[in-house]
Parts: sequence; C-alpha cells; structure tokens
Amino acid sequence: LVRILVGGLLAVQAWNMLQGGAGEEPVTHTREAYAAAPGIVKGFGESVVLVHPWFFTKLALFGTLLGGMALFLGAFTRPVGFFLAFLFLNMFFVSEGTDRLLALILGACCLACAISRAGVRSGADVFLGERLPVWVTWTRA
Repeated sequence: LVRILVGGLLAVQAWNMLQGGAGEEPVTHTREAYAAAPGIVKGFGESVVLVHPWFFTKLALFGTLLGGMALFLGAFTRPVGFFLAFLFLNMFFVSEGTDRLLALILGACCLACAISRAGVRSGADVFLGERLPVWVTWTRA
C-alpha cells in the first residue's frame, strides 16, 4: 500500500510540475542551502548541481515521474527505491521547514520499498524478476 500511494503521489506531483513548465528555479533556489550543507553535499552541490541547474532540474523531475510510476506499478522497486531515497536525501539537505520533513518521510518510504522488495509479491516485479537478469532488477528470480 505504501508503494502504491507514494508512487502515485510522486508521479502526479512530478507530472504537474512538468506541465507547469518548471524551469531552473527548483535548483537555483537551493544556492544558500548548499552553502550551509555538510561537506560532501556542499561540494557536490556547488561544483556540479548549481553549475548545471537545467539538467539537474529535469533529472529530478523526470526521475521522480518515472520512479513514481515504477513504484506505483511495482516495477524495479529495488533500484528505483534506492534512487528515489538518494534524491530525497539530497532534497533533505537543501530544504527547510515542512519541505525538509516531507523529504525525510518520502525518502524513508522509498528506502523501505527498496529494502522490502515491495513489488515482488504484487506488482510488475513478479514477472520482471523471472524474465530479466539479476543485474537489472537487483532481485533473485
């Protein structure tokens, strides 16, 4: 149930942001937060993310859209769950207030989906685990 709800929420939110024409603002507004972040996050944010704001905005939005759809369908739940947990961990470091709490909760839900192999019993992973190699699904058939 968590996999389906979180996946649907992420897919709908990312789709709405893409339809609204999200530009570079989601990344460029994090400049001060990256400056105050811990060492490795600060270094990566200032030298890579903020240098290419358009790319990382689109990567985050399309990653959230596709990742949300994959969680909703129960496809590739382990790699997608870990990817989304990493995305929300980054969001946790550059957010404030309730956005920070939301990033923590969504990241924990995505990590829980990845660890528990949420799509293996009822989802597309039931069929994908048998047909695809282990290095793609991160599961054992």
